[in-house]
Amino acid sequence: MAVAGMALNSGSRMWTPFKELHVLVDAAIFRKQPDAAHDLELALRKHKPSFISLLQNPAKNRIHKETIQKATTEGIMIMGQQGTQTLTQQFIDEALIISDLFSLNEYAAVELLMAGENQLSHFPGLTRGLVAVLLYYDGRRSLVNCLRTLIQAREGRTWTLGLSDDLVGMITRFTDQVMEEGLTNKILELVKGMDLTRELDKLQEDRALGNAKHRKQVTDLFKEIKLSLAECLFCWVCQSPLGKMETLQLIAFLKNDQSVNPDGTLDNVSLAVLMTLLYSIDVAVVEQEDSEDIMQKYPIFVDQTYVPAVHKEITLGQQWANLGVKALVEFAWALTLRTMSQQATGPDLNEYCEDDEYVMDSAIQEHVFTFVKDTVVASSVFHQEEFYIRKLHTLITDFIIQMPLKVKELRNRGDEAARIILAHAQEGLPPPTHLRTDFEELMKLIAGLYQKDPLKLELALEYWCPPEAGQNGSSFATVYHYRPPQRQVSLFKFVRLAGDLLPPSLYVPYINMLMGLANGPQCAHHCFNLLKFNGGHASSVSWDHFFLSLNQYYASLRQELPLSSESSHIPRYASRGITPQELYGLIAVLKLTRQVAEQDDSARIALCENQQWLPVVILFGVMSCSVPPALKAELLLTLAAFAKSPEIAASLWQSLESSQILPTHSQSVQGSGGIQVELDEVEARNEEFPMTRAFLDFLSVLTDIPVPAALGAGYRAPGFDPYLDFLRDSVFLKFNTRAYKNPEEKWQVSKGTLEVLYKLLRDHEILGEHFIDQHVEVQGGGTALANNPPGHNLLIHMLNDGGMLKMILYIIDEATKMLDRYVPFPGKEYLERTVLLCLKMIEVTLERQDQFINMLRDSGSSVMVAPMEKLLMGINPRSGKADHVVNIVKFVTYKNAVPEHALSAVKILCSVCQSLVVQPELVGMLTENENTSEDLLCGFVECLETDDVEVADVEEDEDEELTGAQIRNATRQNILKLILYTLDQPSPSVAHFLLGFELRKPVGKTNLQDPGVMGSPRTCLHSILTILDKGVGTRTGPLCLSEAPLLAELAYHTIYSLCANKDTSSPTMRYLRTTQDFLYRHVQHVPFRKAEFDSGPSSETTLLNQQSWLLKSVAIELRLTALNKQRSHTQRLMNLLLEDTLVSQQQGGMRPDGTFDPEYSYLEADRTGLSTTQFGQRQLASGGQTRRKVLQILDVIDFTQAYPAPMQFEFFDHSVIEQVISSCEQKNERGVVLCNVKMLYRILMNELNALQGSTAAGQRPLVAQEIESVLAYVVKRNSIRELLHGKRQAFQAWRHVVEVTLTACPVELLTGEARQNVLFELLQDLLLKMSDTDATPELTSPVAAVILTLMANLRQCFIMDQSELAQLQHTSQYVSLLDSSGVAAANQNVVFGQQAGSRTLFASSLQVVLKGLIEHVLRSSGGQQRVRANMYGALLYYLQIAVKPKPLPTLETVKNRSVGSALTMKESELEKLMRENLMTILGYGENFMEVVCRDACDGHDIGRMLSLAVLDAILAIDKHQVWLSYMVSKGYIQHLIDSLLHDDDKLQGMLNPSPEPLKALYIYESKMGLLTRLAETPSGAHRLLQCGIMGRLAECAFFDLRPESGRFHAAGFEETETFIPNIMIRYRQLLFPALRLCLAAMTSLGIENREVANQVLRFTVAHADIFNSILRDRHAVLSRPALEELSLTTAVIGRAASEGEPENDFTQGDTSYIEFRGHLSRIQHQLIALLPKYCMSESLKNQLKDVDAHITEDGRDTKAEINIAVLEIASNVVAYCRAVISKAGMSAQYCRIMFGPSLIEATSRDMHSFDDLQSMVVNSSRPPNLGIVVYQLKQCSNHFMTVFDSHKQHLRKLNTLGELSNEELKELSGGTSTEKMSSQQRQQLAKKRLVQILGYIAQELKLYFYIIENCLFILWRHLEYYLIHCVAADQGQSLFQMHAKKQALRRLQDGPSMNSFHKTELSDDDLSLNVTGVSKDDLDRLRSDAPVYINESVLKKLQEMEECYGKSHSRYGFTEGLVRRIKRLIKLHT
Repeated sequence: MAVAGMALNSGSRMWTPFKELHVLVDAAIFRKQPDAAHDLELALRKHKPSFISLLQNPAKNRIHKETIQKATTEGIMIMGQQGTQTLTQQFIDEALIISDLFSLNEYAAVELLMAGENQLSHFPGLTRGLVAVLLYYDGRRSLVNCLRTLIQAREGRTWTLGLSDDLVGMITRFTDQVMEEGLTNKILELVKGMDLTRELDKLQEDRALGNAKHRKQVTDLFKEIKLSLAECLFCWVCQSPLGKMETLQLIAFLKNDQSVNPDGTLDNVSLAVLMTLLYSIDVAVVEQEDSEDIMQKYPIFVDQTYVPAVHKEITLGQQWANLGVKALVEFAWALTLRTMSQQATGPDLNEYCEDDEYVMDSAIQEHVFTFVKDTVVASSVFHQEEFYIRKLHTLITDFIIQMPLKVKELRNRGDEAARIILAHAQEGLPPPTHLRTDFEELMKLIAGLYQKDPLKLELALEYWCPPEAGQNGSSFATVYHYRPPQRQVSLFKFVRLAGDLLPPSLYVPYINMLMGLANGPQCAHHCFNLLKFNGGHASSVSWDHFFLSLNQYYASLRQELPLSSESSHIPRYASRGITPQELYGLIAVLKLTRQVAEQDDSARIALCENQQWLPVVILFGVMSCSVPPALKAELLLTLAAFAKSPEIAASLWQSLESSQILPTHSQSVQGSGGIQVELDEVEARNEEFPMTRAFLDFLSVLTDIPVPAALGAGYRAPGFDPYLDFLRDSVFLKFNTRAYKNPEEKWQVSKGTLEVLYKLLRDHEILGEHFIDQHVEVQGGGTALANNPPGHNLLIHMLNDGGMLKMILYIIDEATKMLDRYVPFPGKEYLERTVLLCLKMIEVTLERQDQFINMLRDSGSSVMVAPMEKLLMGINPRSGKADHVVNIVKFVTYKNAVPEHALSAVKILCSVCQSLVVQPELVGMLTENENTSEDLLCGFVECLETDDVEVADVEEDEDEELTGAQIRNATRQNILKLILYTLDQPSPSVAHFLLGFELRKPVGKTNLQDPGVMGSPRTCLHSILTILDKGVGTRTGPLCLSEAPLLAELAYHTIYSLCANKDTSSPTMRYLRTTQDFLYRHVQHVPFRKAEFDSGPSSETTLLNQQSWLLKSVAIELRLTALNKQRSHTQRLMNLLLEDTLVSQQQGGMRPDGTFDPEYSYLEADRTGLSTTQFGQRQLASGGQTRRKVLQILDVIDFTQAYPAPMQFEFFDHSVIEQVISSCEQKNERGVVLCNVKMLYRILMNELNALQGSTAAGQRPLVAQEIESVLAYVVKRNSIRELLHGKRQAFQAWRHVVEVTLTACPVELLTGEARQNVLFELLQDLLLKMSDTDATPELTSPVAAVILTLMANLRQCFIMDQSELAQLQHTSQYVSLLDSSGVAAANQNVVFGQQAGSRTLFASSLQVVLKGLIEHVLRSSGGQQRVRANMYGALLYYLQIAVKPKPLPTLETVKNRSVGSALTMKESELEKLMRENLMTILGYGENFMEVVCRDACDGHDIGRMLSLAVLDAILAIDKHQVWLSYMVSKGYIQHLIDSLLHDDDKLQGMLNPSPEPLKALYIYESKMGLLTRLAETPSGAHRLLQCGIMGRLAECAFFDLRPESGRFHAAGFEETETFIPNIMIRYRQLLFPALRLCLAAMTSLGIENREVANQVLRFTVAHADIFNSILRDRHAVLSRPALEELSLTTAVIGRAASEGEPENDFTQGDTSYIEFRGHLSRIQHQLIALLPKYCMSESLKNQLKDVDAHITEDGRDTKAEINIAVLEIASNVVAYCRAVISKAGMSAQYCRIMFGPSLIEATSRDMHSFDDLQSMVVNSSRPPNLGIVVYQLKQCSNHFMTVFDSHKQHLRKLNTLGELSNEELKELSGGTSTEKMSSQQRQQLAKKRLVQILGYIAQELKLYFYIIENCLFILWRHLEYYLIHCVAADQGQSLFQMHAKKQALRRLQDGPSMNSFHKTELSDDDLSLNVTGVSKDDLDRLRSDAPVYINESVLKKLQEMEECYGKSHSRYGFTEGLVRRIKRLIKLHT
């Protein structure tokens, strides 16, 4: 039982090894793959026993059988599986049946059956047993084919396959070893034992045959095995001679062989063995120069027993089963003996050589010529085998040359026999039967041998030789100037002498021989000249004799025509003018004429132009006579041959019309006769249709040129209609109802008809004039409706459910039924051609119908048509179902037999799928029958899985000229185009059906599986993946890239479309990822590179497109896996793309085109400053170069492009040609605009044909040559455009991958140094490519957008959000990029994944990037605006790298907790980087300044905004103000300021309800941002003031267009975000920048500069109404935009009013000054009036609490910002009050008093009347009381401590983030929207939120403290005045007046902005307190209230605030000092 433990191979030892060997042999020998040679040698060693024991099955074994029988319980071991596997009883029974059937070992039978089960998906509808049978024969076929291929590859005498010497030597040695084991005898025994009938009976008996298709497959495999075995011997003997024993074995085999086909021809196998024997006894080698050496290798010369043994076996052996075979062998042997006799042979062989005559006589006696002609040459495969033809050609020519006497003897016998026959005929006796006709048989053999030449060998040319010069006066002497070889002279002599004095019996055979020898252009020309020369010798074989005889017949027959028109019943062919012998002669002559005319153009024209012969006239004349149909048919065929010349065809049209062969009008001479009567009465009765078929051929040739428009003009309406009606109605529609003697003639008639109809339909050009009825005059008066072009009428018939379409659909249905039988039948090839034409008719109709129907609809014609797709959906009357489309698609399943039909069927299906009406029903029709559905799917799969190599990119509409491989490739490509087109259609679509998606459930729920898994069929998706996977994992990469590039491109496109489609994406990507690992394996071979032998632009385009679709799929995969958190998949792909991989073993650099140059790296790096050593290619220790794959992909995209040189014309006008080319341009399926070369050619040729005159005639060749150059230029331009598009797509795909990797993939997969390294390398490579001076702008323009993205990512590597800082203070993972402390500076090579680098490395790299950005901006100046805009954006991101991030608001500025963080670099490092940036920028001088400033002032709007932002960023770091000086000196600042007023009208338009595009608004914001940046520096502010910035703002009218605020009072309305902001938001976008500019200028110039405040005041007063409206503040609810507006306004007015002295600018008493003061006073009063409202009262607190907490899209907290805005307003108002008070001076005695002495407001907990108080303050002269200040002080101090505690709590949470509960994290991170997040992500969000909250709280604390400080100061000043210096009004008038005068004097000295106490001296709007209102009671009440409301607790709280908060600020101690003074005042004066 040891053998029982043997594991079985589920792949089957009888199939899989042989199949793999066959693939390997094919790869090594035919595909010449270098890697396969070594593998082949190993495989041949392994399989040598299989070749030695050829086709011997492993023997049956009883033990194995018992083991198998027990497998139901004990199980059996299977290779690759653990444990044993039990088998079912049914499986075992089937295996044993297979074992008995093939006498096969039981284990092998089980393996075969298991393999059949595994392959079931490839054979739908079959069982595993039937599949196992197919695999058994397929394995045997593979083994035999391998042997045949190996023998073909041997070194030999006949052919060579172009393989390497080593491979050929290895194969030769191996096959010699196999041959030594008796291969010949084994093959012959196998062939003898293989009987198809017996084999099929045996299979049938065991039910091992399935349906008809399975039976045919088995039959074909069996026949192929048998034939391949015979061909093994044939290939061997062609290369190497056989020995004596092998030759005798061949003879013995042929003696007993009786295999013949039913038609009497030799069987293919017998023919191959016969040819093997003929080659084995061939001694033609003796004619070679080095024959002596070669002869030593031939057994026939070396082996002395060879010739005797063979001679004896041939001549004296046993009786031959087939005497004809014996005769041919004797014939060949006789020639061999004759050849040997001419050599120096030994005496032993002479006696045999002398028998050559005897052997030849024996062969001739046995009718060798007849046998060869009827059984060998007539074989269907003979003319397809080149070496068969050459062998017979050699035999016949050797016979003629080497045995001339024997030939002469045969001729003499023939002449004698002819005389005997003639004598008997004269006496009226039949000829004797014993006469020999050997010479006639020889001529017939020659005719048959050369009549067909499908391989274009032109062997007959050897029979033709021109006569020597001087021999005659022919033209040969002037044409030929060489001496032909003697062999050729002898053969030509035979041809010439054979025609001399021809007796009648040899006339027809000789003419037929000439016809056979004239098969070829040169041969036909020689034949024409021979017959022309013979005319001068009164020969019967000459053109003169031929046409003279025809003319005589015509003259004789014309006189016999009956005069009565009613004689049609008389048989016209029963004429006594032509005897049967003459008829045969005439037909032979006409055939020869036709052959010469068809083959030779010059002969054709010479015949027709000869005025003596006039062949056309004679032929048409004889046609009109009463002659037999066979002769008429030959006449028509001869005319068809003449019609091949267009100039002749044009005249033949008129001759045909005038001859009225087909009556076309009522005046016809023949009346109702002609071919119509012949068809209906003669041919139909005879059931033979030669004349009709000939007429169809004639029309087919005539329609190769356009039908003359005036055909038949005069007698009828001109046109083709009568002929079309005859073709359609009389022939095509009735062909199926007629009877036929020969069944195949039925399909010949239909084929001929459809050839003409299809040609007319295909060549028809649809024009609008065809749809308009036109009337013409006819002879005899009247008019008739003009005929439309035939194509027009055909389209109408095709688009109607009439007889023609029904017949076409009937033919298609009939063809599917007949082809489904898989058995041969008569006329099969004609049926196949017929149905192909039917398919093409439908295909062309579908292509043209849209244009036709549209024009028909536009013309208003009454013609009714229906779309073809709807007609195809009609009911089939034969089946009762709507299965026309199914019948058409069925041809895909016959692709092996009829590949062209499959291509047409796919195209039709694709066209039908474009109909939205039909598409939903298609899938239902295709899947209605389950078996049909499986067959169709299998057919599409088989079409895709052919292994043909794409030879050339051939236009599909030329598929009639395509080879079989090109047709199959076109079919594959069209199937993928069909899938691509229908993939986006609603499900279920045809694509879903073909790709295996669910059709009855949502497509997204499909679970794709491998074939056979869970019953899954093999689909087109599996085929696509199989095609793409071939070669993946090997060194060469995917084979399809080179073998089928167009198919590979479409396949990758299909994969991408499946991944991108919303329905198919999920199941497809899951299948590719889990089952196939498709993308990862294919990306390993990226970038795709061109093969060394392929350098065309089309191949480069295809490679780029293939790579593009793959990379786009990879980008989707990265995005989806990252989105679905499939981290491992994402990381694998990222590592593959970003890790270093080996590029080349060569030194040097990689050029963009993928080639390597040793000096490239150095030169390019030196030129651009980019370091390829650091971030480009890296050198390994082994010398190889490594580079990131993502950079390698970029390398193959060459950004340079060579364009064709401009055309130079001599005849055409350049501009006109360009216009014509532009008119022919169309978009292809890729979206590329290409010129339609065919359309252009047609236009140019029409121009050429329009040339007239003698001068033009001479120029025609030159014009034609120029047309060729135009077409060549256009073709080249098209290819360049496609290449440019391919490069753009390749870069776009690369961009997708890079951007998805950097933005969508998890950051933690690529962090820190690794991320920065990748970004630096990408940036430097891109900038390097863009720096190339030869780079095409069209290709480099998209690069700028990628650089923008990369710079944004690089900036993120340096600057993180503030929320990151809290974590970084605990960790030190991030090393500063500019800090060299922790990194070894020596480590220069930065590798992915390492944390390495140095300050110098990164800083220099940054500078290189900056230089690259600036240089590209300079290069692109004046170029594309989009490019510069992107570059400005990138430059902005770069400049932001050096901006120090804001510190965490911890209220501690001394400590810095983020030291060592990459995001909080040391200030010195930042300053260094900033300084280096500035030095780099300044290094480019004024050129760069000019470009940026010019773009800021003019250009595209986005470019202007970005350039303004760049200016802003540069000015921010330009400490030396070089740029500012330049901008001022060149007037750019002045221009920007003046442009504000220039844009005033546009900005006013921004405030319309329906504004124009808001670009003017955004440009204004950018300008103001830049001007604000300038205003932030003192010098900049001075420059702005000098340029009149405030004056321009004051003049701008758009500020005065503030909308009514009442419309926007609704809560949140102003904050509602829409695409176009509402008017109020737009207005504030205009106002806010101006206010910020004012603030910046006043801040930078300080309080000492009164001028800026004065100008701001003038701006304010210029728009006083607007600011009054803002300060009036009538918003009922708190709105963030409104509060922000009020905050800015109060800040600006407060600062300006307190610091400015505007009265200096006015003259005393000026009315404008009074008006100015009035506006200003009103504004100031309204400002003061805001104090009560924005006091932190309880009501205000409640309003703030009621505000909804809302986080905007940009992350801002609305509630917190409202709170801050309120505090800002309050701080601005109290700051204004404090400024006014402090401005009066240091003495309290003379200070400004703004508040009354009452503290009544401080007594209330909440002042509900503050709003009333505000209006009172505004409308009366009494100022507010000091109690408001005290109340504000108390409230702010209380709120401050609360907020301070909140800050500490949040800061503690931030520091202990990891300890927070889930609820707290959930609350901080956003609630329910984060439920699916990980804890780490939630912590990140919580951290970000905490940092934001801390920032808001820090702002609140700052504002609270600022308000408290100001309030304390105001309170101190007022208390000091009231308690110490103030005198009550009722204490004495004189004292008071004296005191008041002093105060007034003081205030007048302060300037006009300060008001006096005296009411009489000031306006009613005086801000100062009217002291007359202060009574002694008021002062006493103040003294009593002050200690109460300003008590110790309040002051102590203020001191605590100072202690806990004020220490960290520069004003520490200020609050403490004020508190002490207030305490002292209260204590001493109350």
